[in-house]
Amino acid sequence: MSTPESASRETLTRQQRNMALTEPIARLSRDRRVIFKDDPALAERLDVQYLALSAIDFVMERSAIEAGASPDDIVEHVAGEAVRMKPALTEKQGRKAGQVVLDHLSNAREGHKTFRVEYYDADRGGFSFQDFRLLALSSADDGSPRYKLARGAQTLTLAMLDIAPEFAQEAEAIMIRKAVERGRFEDARTLARRARMRSIHYRQFIEDRLFQVRRAADRVTWSEEVLPELDEARAHLGERRKHEAAIVDSIREHIAHAEGDTRDHLVELKTTIDDCQQRHAALFERVMTASEEFRKLQVGAFRARLVRDVPDLEDRILCPLLAAPMGAVAGIGDDIAAAFAAPSPPPLLDLALLFETVTQARFRRDPAGTEEGLDLVAIERVPPEFDADDIREAQDWLVRTIAARTRLDMRSAIGFAEDQGMAESTLRCMLFLMLRSWCPEDDPLGVIASIDGAIAHERVAGDNLVLARDAGQ
Repeated sequence: MSTPESASRETLTRQQRNMALTEPIARLSRDRRVIFKDDPALAERLDVQYLALSAIDFVMERSAIEAGASPDDIVEHVAGEAVRMKPALTEKQGRKAGQVVLDHLSNAREGHKTFRVEYYDADRGGFSFQDFRLLALSSADDGSPRYKLARGAQTLTLAMLDIAPEFAQEAEAIMIRKAVERGRFEDARTLARRARMRSIHYRQFIEDRLFQVRRAADRVTWSEEVLPELDEARAHLGERRKHEAAIVDSIREHIAHAEGDTRDHLVELKTTIDDCQQRHAALFERVMTASEEFRKLQVGAFRARLVRDVPDLEDRILCPLLAAPMGAVAGIGDDIAAAFAAPSPPPLLDLALLFETVTQARFRRDPAGTEEGLDLVAIERVPPEFDADDIREAQDWLVRTIAARTRLDMRSAIGFAEDQGMAESTLRCMLFLMLRSWCPEDDPLGVIASIDGAIAHERVAGDNLVLARDAGQ
């Protein structure tokens, strides 16, 4: 049976994989200025992330009534959305934006290959790669090309549905019960973990609402603003407790005959549902006592302060102030003045005035004095770290070595280079090129970079970088 720590790691890994699905869309938004460098109008005030999500939604709708969406229809739809977003665009510019969005979602630049994203797999304790598609290219009955939503886009769309937390809890409770009844205990366990997170979020939602009420108890109309929300919360929590009790009963029926991993899954499922029950019971009690707490807050807000809580101005403030030495009074003069007339900064009504106020000199110059001119020193240009011959030799050596060995780590690279008598400057250049390969956008070698342990060497220390040949190239 998995521990809470391993369950949390498994959940985080699943979230990592889901987050990786947004990388192509994020890359499109990040690189839009480079993509549209020949047409700057398309790079400004054009939300390509919205256009990409709109294209996915359009393909999903077409897939429900047809065999997918044709490339021309997708481009036309995105072009219409682009022009609606930015009316100054021409029809040609709109279609160009639509074609770019379609090419990025289908990875047309790489021959419609799958996207590959590296992520840390906390469950395995190492880095992994996820290959996925957002749009899958297929053909209709008449042979014309059609795009359908791939599994990656389906998961991305479902993961981003924005629904109320209480409704999500109701749906997940039904799905857990159905999964248990059908013997899909692994799916039920996954849904139960998600339901546990929903219960934590819902508790925070209720606590935040009550905290807002406590901060302004004298300005809240309890019967009209808060009481209906608490009535809905009580009804919702009551339903959740009934559903959870039914799920626990169903688990008990199956656990009596389960063995091996199935029994472990059911035990963990019951533990998770029990945790949800305890949280909902505590939240139900919290909601039930909220009205009495609010009544006390309102009574306290309208109750006059006791005389003993108010300081005597004459005995405790005025007389000690008059009897204090002038030096002591002078030392706290600014504080006293600020208490009666707090200083306020001048209003800054525009950005230029703000910059002028912040950057103005903190002292006044003597008009009669002489000002010495500042000595201007030319900035010496820093020469490049490596010359062109070293870069070319190191890059050629890395390409040959990786092609011969399939993969190459830093420790092995240093050993091979020293055995072959590589010059010190070229060896250092080779290590810098390996470091550059960690960033795909700055990779000069076209390889896949990962980390395998650590390295402690006189030339380099830290993560042991591994470069592997990209099978797709």
